[in-house]
Amino acid sequence: MKKFTIALSVILGFGFTTVCNANLWDRGGGLIYDDVLNITWLKDANYVNSTGYDDALYGWNTGGKLT
Repeated sequence: MKKFTIALSVILGFGFTTVCNANLWDRGGGLIYDDVLNITWLKDANYVNSTGYDDALYGWNTGGKLT
């Protein structure tokens, strides 16, 4: 009975899976567009820290953390 339950769970698990393909478009200027989620990402996830903008905003190095 236990083997049957495990086998049934595996079969049902594969039955509910889907495939998702997203195209990522380079928009230039460090921006990447995701056509599935319809959002634009930054190439540099640490953008605030790498530009030094946090120093000008808060007056000290926050390590890229925005509060």
